[in-house]
Amino acid sequence: MHKALHFSTILFGTTAALVWCQPQAQALSSAEVSKLAKNVTVRISSPGGLGSGVIVKKEGNTYTVATAAHVVDLPNTYDIQTPDQQTHQITSSSIQKFKGVDLAVVQFSSSQTYAVAKMGNVNDAPEGTPIYVAGFPAQTLALTESIYNFTEGKVTANATKPLADGYSLVYSNSTLPGMSGGPVLDEQGRLVAIHGRADTETIQPQDEATNPDIYIKTGFNLGIPINTFLNSLPLTLTSLNLGTLDPLPDVQEPTAADFYLQGGDKLKRKDYAGAIADFSEAIELDPEYVEAYYGRSLGHYRQRDSFKAIEDLTQAIKLNPDYTQAYVQRGVVKANSRDTSGSLSDYRQALVLSPLDATILYRQALSELQLWRYQGAMFALDRAIAFNPRLAEAKVMKGVVRVLQDKSNGSNSAAYAKTIAELEKIRQLQLPFNSAITDIHKGLLSSLKGDQQTGLRQLQTAGFKAQREGDNQLNDIIRAMILKLSRR
Repeated sequence: MHKALHFSTILFGTTAALVWCQPQAQALSSAEVSKLAKNVTVRISSPGGLGSGVIVKKEGNTYTVATAAHVVDLPNTYDIQTPDQQTHQITSSSIQKFKGVDLAVVQFSSSQTYAVAKMGNVNDAPEGTPIYVAGFPAQTLALTESIYNFTEGKVTANATKPLADGYSLVYSNSTLPGMSGGPVLDEQGRLVAIHGRADTETIQPQDEATNPDIYIKTGFNLGIPINTFLNSLPLTLTSLNLGTLDPLPDVQEPTAADFYLQGGDKLKRKDYAGAIADFSEAIELDPEYVEAYYGRSLGHYRQRDSFKAIEDLTQAIKLNPDYTQAYVQRGVVKANSRDTSGSLSDYRQALVLSPLDATILYRQALSELQLWRYQGAMFALDRAIAFNPRLAEAKVMKGVVRVLQDKSNGSNSAAYAKTIAELEKIRQLQLPFNSAITDIHKGLLSSLKGDQQTGLRQLQTAGFKAQREGDNQLNDIIRAMILKLSRR
């Protein structure tokens, strides 16, 4: 892992409500941190959406909750659900937003006693240290209920030069929309940041709110340091006496973490050339910056430069042989470069590191199918569905496998009737909107039901979408389906 500077904690103030811990405190287990997080994390909901927050102050019966400003951006009435499942209604008048940063506080009243977060210091969270994020993911078709979620990861950048809205802490945790505003905790269970941006980069043209299970993760999740929160409190909130912390270090020259932060931001904004340039600067300053190689590989991949993408991913794996996501992404790049055997090798290694990951199994099945190894493809799809029963894409691909391996060209009506029944169980809304996999589902059903002309047209549309996105592997599978079904 790359090297990082470590800054000491300096304590300026304490309050009875906030317990301050020294950095020498012994690390807690993830289960212990999760218990602490669950007791201070709240769900914030309104007709306009869902977010999270963290209790940072109790004064009498008034509780103060920190969150991201975009969670409470609309002039709505909001409901705060506390850990005891009680709901507390608040109006927009009880919301105070910070100037220049994506932060806000809301207040509610209750005679119940709730825990208050312990304050930490982001300067004591250098790159490579464990970090935890808690919150309530928004409902999707892959996640039918918004329930408390707690994820583990590592700090990948603690930048000295924040983005315009205050974000400077980057971490690898798997986060989802709806967790914005939730707490980011260090290994002592102390609040070091407010989470605000989830990892939503994909390698497929899909709506991130539909099925996050098949994402290629960037590891680019963002939080605003608690130091920024405490030092940016509006004047109307200074009476809360939350204390102060050292501001972010004032460094004249950009650090590797600063360039990494900028690169990740540009990657999300689809400025791939700019992202590659920033990641390259980070690598120049820190040649062992594993995550920067991974980030740069995504930029190269988006620019259809598979050779450079594989080169960066290989270097990332060399620096960190246990980097699961680097194996997965290299497998994706190889698959779409038609090095299918090479992609399977990477997926197998990824599964050694993460054997229960349905995403990897799904991708392994696509490569098995591209080599016309139907038994291996079906085995991988069955395992993927066993580990994640809501992975509708895998269910669609099982229908594809059955059609491609059928030697009767449709004369086995009983087998096709079973496939039709299974495909009809998959609601269209379970699949990514306006994506190739959705058109495969439609085309497969139409063809098997006898409307071959419509079915082939829908499959052709799926092929166009896959080709447009550079998904050569899926396009090859679609072309094989069209050829097979046109012979019926």
